[in-house]
Amino acid sequence: MKPDFRKSMIWLHTYSGLVIGWLLFTIFLTGTLSYFNPEITQWMKPELVQVSSTQNMVNRSLDVLHKEGTDSDRWRINLPDKRTEHWSIQWSKGRDRQNLSLGPDEGQVVTPRESAGGNFFRVFHYTLELRGYGGRYISGLAAMFMLIAVFSGIFTHRRFFRDFFTLRFNKVGKALTDFHALAGVTTIPFCIMICTSGIMIYNIMYMPFSANYYAGGERALIRQLAPNLAPHLAPNLPSIESSSNAVSEMPSPLKDFAVVQQQVQQTWAGEDQIRRITFEQPFSQNGRIIVDRVKDNTLSRQSERLVFSSHTGEALEGYQPASTATEVRRVFFGLHEGHFADTGLRWLLFLLGLLSSALIATGLIIWLKKRKEKHQGFHLGYFIVERLNISGIAGLLVATTAFFLASRLLPIEIANRANLEVHVFLWTWLICLIHALLRPANKAWFEQLLVSAVGCILLPFVDVMQNSQWLVNAIIQTNVTYLGVTVAMFIIGVILLKTALWLKVRTSVNYLKVEAKSC
Repeated sequence: MKPDFRKSMIWLHTYSGLVIGWLLFTIFLTGTLSYFNPEITQWMKPELVQVSSTQNMVNRSLDVLHKEGTDSDRWRINLPDKRTEHWSIQWSKGRDRQNLSLGPDEGQVVTPRESAGGNFFRVFHYTLELRGYGGRYISGLAAMFMLIAVFSGIFTHRRFFRDFFTLRFNKVGKALTDFHALAGVTTIPFCIMICTSGIMIYNIMYMPFSANYYAGGERALIRQLAPNLAPHLAPNLPSIESSSNAVSEMPSPLKDFAVVQQQVQQTWAGEDQIRRITFEQPFSQNGRIIVDRVKDNTLSRQSERLVFSSHTGEALEGYQPASTATEVRRVFFGLHEGHFADTGLRWLLFLLGLLSSALIATGLIIWLKKRKEKHQGFHLGYFIVERLNISGIAGLLVATTAFFLASRLLPIEIANRANLEVHVFLWTWLICLIHALLRPANKAWFEQLLVSAVGCILLPFVDVMQNSQWLVNAIIQTNVTYLGVTVAMFIIGVILLKTALWLKVRTSVNYLKVEAKSC
């Protein structure tokens, strides 16, 4: 009974990983990059100026909003934090939104380049650029397959400790097998957490029949479960025709945030606890201010919020306690996104994500290698799998590198620049697929890894050639975000280069051995 059960688990592990492996690798790699979403975004917009002081920052924002947002129904102030130096304000009326980025000097306005930023990876890893076409369903299905592969892999690889301490670099096949086993043992908890939380985030969407039965739809159920303030505030602006003094009679929002700041400090201990400030209907009699706390202190996706009057600064009744179902969902969101993690823990999650991606990639390669060794001559199925391996793994690395290069090389004034960066990513990936179909497999692997490596290594030099002041300012101001991403790009490039050269040497040695045997 046991041998049969284990064989069943081996078969399940093999094909649950193979059928959707390329999709899993894509989701895991882009999701891993999302751990540094704000840092990548700031690096891709080098015009952003580091803001070292937060004194009077809110009042300066309010001065601008009082001048620019007089005909708006919402103001928003996004304050910089430890992870990003982007200080921005927004005013909107309906769907018409205006944004402005501010600098540390009085009256300074910063104009960063348009860029998709790190948020592209966050959105892509669960929509696959198929928003409205079932992208989130496909991602959920991939997460379920990954859980099957993880649990069946536990039965497949029974010798955990021996596999963990075994690494043989003399042959490509053995090295990949040993690394796959080591990565599998190391990443079991991480993979279970990521896949389970990813499924739980959209559990209402994946089980629509319950939502339709209890609330008449997914959105209606979420509204019932999530705590809200009073219904949407209606504007209470006086008619221009009603009086010549109409403008002067309009209720004016706060210009000095100190009265609110004092109450916030009494409630939330510590410095720089405010992440975002929102004015709802600032010119309405019942306008209100919603202050969002930073997410460092909670596992939940939703941080604490305080509510005040937008005219007097008086504290108002806040949000009602969330239901248990909503809190559980928010905690799964927080676990999945990792906003709570400090720098050290975030790097650990990032490395585990990379290791999980490598686990999937090596599994795909091992499956093909074992079967090709038993089969002589051309086989269409193996040819397709091999080309998908090359383009799905190495090709994705090339496309990601091209995306970063596009953020620097595309003209700043060009229209729809952010969309063009995404198009560069997708078209480069397609070109890698075509290249894999046309070239011999070993050469295609080497060439695509080499292109990705050279691109990553060149990124810091492209920065220096375009504007050396970016690097100089980053060093003078100790801009850890810019310097960290730049150094990380270079190190990743060196690792990819060494991998490409190692693969070329090993495949050449194996080829010579095969030739010698045939002679």
